[in-house]
Amino acid sequence: MDETALSLGEPADEADWRALVEQGLKGAGWRRLTSTTADGLQIEPLYREPDMHTAEDVSGFPGAAPFVRGRAGGPWLIRQAFEHPDPERSNREILADLQGGVGGIELVIDPAGAHGIAIRDGADLDLVLANVILEAAPVSLDAGANGLWAAGLIAAKLKGVAASGTAFNLDPIGTLMRTGAMAHDDLSLSAQFAARARKELPLATSTRVDARPVHEAGGSEAQEIATALTSGIAYLRALTEAGLALEEAASCISFAHAIGPDVLVETAKLRALRLCWARVMEAAGGAPESRFASIQAFTSRRMLTRYDAHTNILRITTAAFAAAIGGADAITTRPFTDALGLPTPFARRVARNTQNVLLEECRLGHVADPAGGAWFVEKLTHEIAEKAWTLMQEIEAKGGIVAALRSGYLQGIVATARTVRELAIATRRETITGVTDYPLLGAAAPATVAPTFLASKLEPLESDKGIKSERFHAVRWAAPFENLRARAEHHTPRPAVFFANLGPLASAGPRAQFARNLFATGGVGAIGEEADYAARDAMIEAFRVSGARVAVICGADSDYAEEAENAARSLRAAGADWVILAGAPGEREAALRAAGVDQFVFTGQDALKELETLHAAFGMT
Repeated sequence: MDETALSLGEPADEADWRALVEQGLKGAGWRRLTSTTADGLQIEPLYREPDMHTAEDVSGFPGAAPFVRGRAGGPWLIRQAFEHPDPERSNREILADLQGGVGGIELVIDPAGAHGIAIRDGADLDLVLANVILEAAPVSLDAGANGLWAAGLIAAKLKGVAASGTAFNLDPIGTLMRTGAMAHDDLSLSAQFAARARKELPLATSTRVDARPVHEAGGSEAQEIATALTSGIAYLRALTEAGLALEEAASCISFAHAIGPDVLVETAKLRALRLCWARVMEAAGGAPESRFASIQAFTSRRMLTRYDAHTNILRITTAAFAAAIGGADAITTRPFTDALGLPTPFARRVARNTQNVLLEECRLGHVADPAGGAWFVEKLTHEIAEKAWTLMQEIEAKGGIVAALRSGYLQGIVATARTVRELAIATRRETITGVTDYPLLGAAAPATVAPTFLASKLEPLESDKGIKSERFHAVRWAAPFENLRARAEHHTPRPAVFFANLGPLASAGPRAQFARNLFATGGVGAIGEEADYAARDAMIEAFRVSGARVAVICGADSDYAEEAENAARSLRAAGADWVILAGAPGEREAALRAAGVDQFVFTGQDALKELETLHAAFGMT
């Protein structure tokens, strides 16, 4: 085939294009370029008009039902979260962020000060919001089990204040997911508060549908949306039972979703949520204008790392970009040090300026649905929506979200999704830069702020916690590797492997680089990984001088055929307690083990298991 047939300016035949691609893949086949989402939806390397007939699409126009394309333009709200336990410190952070371009305040409240601002009464709230103009900087709450109490404090402070943008965010179902407990009357009491707030503060929202517990526990996109839908349905029922009309009830609800770094998948997730919620409202008889889902997007915590934490800036930026083009109404960007501790002023500045750049310099807020019309995004939007809708129906058939949580059904399917993802990371089919790939041993961690403020002990609020379920446990994908690395860092002496390279470095180098990278993900260093030995005796002498007790043999297949067994015997004779060979053993495994090889490392293994084995060889348990 003449490659010039695909030159610019001439129509290209897809079959010819595929042939060229497969030629570049060197026989690996077209399927190598496909992948799947966490829900098993296939992602193709190329999308065309036949994949998604956009002319027949039901996405509609921006600002019109079913609101797949979001509101009709306009920037999103930069709403940053504040959770330092000291009310005065939080106030300083709030004022600095507002001066730096933040438009909304998310107060993470914990009266005990363990997981948020230690607001215990109205005086503490006054300290936190001192010199804040509430009409210009609307307040949003994240108070968990203390939601009703905190909402009452804010409502009292807002008397006589235009409360546009204020969000009380009562979410007893989210509290059940996070803590495993909810009072029998929490739903009805929250709905009654919403009904009162609707009359007194009609511009505020009162109820939050929070899908973050599912996301942070390792759930898939469809599981997040299905949880949001069935939680939203439960809140609609409670709100209408409290006396609100359907459209009024819908206007009380906002959605909270975590956004990861896979830009187009996360974009499609937010669009799919709006499509599904519009369908819920349509089925309930809501007018078209009431079918909009107001979404606050939070950059994901499960994607963040403790090691090489500066790479989190890139993850957070891509997640914020996805939230922006996905049409989020408000975005909260986590500081890049979130997995390490409370942020410094610098970390907070980077977090808010990430959004400022996207909003003001990239001008993402000036375009409605910039991803709309892309065949891949449109197709994936509808595929995720279909998957989520089916799962929502299954949850509703089991009695709704609360029943599904009490029975453990939802926790079970989320655990399955989490296990699949954890295996992909453990085998390094899915990589985490700086942790599972390209780790930098010895790098200093960025600074964080110590929570020096301690709140006085509070008596727990009296409440009937009659509804119980297994709670969702948040994960960070990097944590298993980071735990191994931390163990190695605290071991004396610091573990390191001697690299017994066979043949010239040009042939031994690729496997030596692979092994060095693998060992470093578990905190294990390398000795002589770039050494080029003229003879085996020189390599054995270098091993003796190094003082190492663990060695890895690296070389090309031809070198292994001639030298691997002799090298293993020589290393053992020179005092090696543990000998590793970089590469799959194949049919020679028995002979290699008989010669003294204890372990084999190669691509596709469960790296966590191999690193645990290596740690045990160093006496680290």
